[in-house]
Amino acid sequence: MPKLTAEEQTLTENTTARPFIKWVGGKRSILPELTARMPVTYGTYHEVFLGGGALFFAVQPERSYLSDVNLPLILTYTAVRDQLEGLVAKLVDHSTSHDKEHFLQSRKQFGQEKDLTTVAALFIYLNKTCYNGLYRVNKSGGFNVPMGSYKNPAILDEPNLRLASAALQLATIKQHSFADVPVEGDGFYYFDPPYHCTFDGYDKDRFGDAEHQGLADLCRKLNRAGARFMVSNSDTPFVRSLYKGFHIEQVQASRSVSCKGDQRGKETEVIIRNYE
Repeated sequence: MPKLTAEEQTLTENTTARPFIKWVGGKRSILPELTARMPVTYGTYHEVFLGGGALFFAVQPERSYLSDVNLPLILTYTAVRDQLEGLVAKLVDHSTSHDKEHFLQSRKQFGQEKDLTTVAALFIYLNKTCYNGLYRVNKSGGFNVPMGSYKNPAILDEPNLRLASAALQLATIKQHSFADVPVEGDGFYYFDPPYHCTFDGYDKDRFGDAEHQGLADLCRKLNRAGARFMVSNSDTPFVRSLYKGFHIEQVQASRSVSCKGDQRGKETEVIIRNYE
């Protein structure tokens, strides 16, 4: 029997789409905790700080509204949904050209391109080859993460990209701030913001205490409208004070970025809900 290629092995072992990018703060480590706390029925599923989309890919709802303030991220999701063949072709080129010089040239090119599949391919390529898969930009929006020391980075995982594309076909994908999310009384909203007291430099704009307050205000607005929400965040006194009166539960999760460098690893987080 012929030996399976790496891509064929991946397709055999994984028949459900999973995140196609790395993302600091991704929720794969606590997916069982999140899925166990989701409501049984709801209208439109909203994932507002999309990132890697781990919960979306885990539940694959019939109706979904996916949003994030990060424009290149949203363009990448759009390309995976709408222009997969062109994206795959460009990722093949990145895979065959990958070395330090190509990485540095791609990093310089990032932020200057307008073509959808070119932006998406650069985003995925840099994500798979930069240090720790970190997304970090300077005040001008320039990508400034150094290259990681990977021997054989998985730049193109075509089987998973095809599964992800299929999962995204009916999704609405939008770029905007969390404050602009549409309020639907029968909707379910999952919020995974940049955690309080952690690195928040994923975009040239920062997410500080005022933004956390604004998110809590939005959750109270959703609650008044009859919608259900679930929030993941750091377990800090400030976060607990913002959501006083709602259900707050502790969970243990792996965290690679912490406000205290010697406390990376398993940390206590909270899951906040406005329903039982």
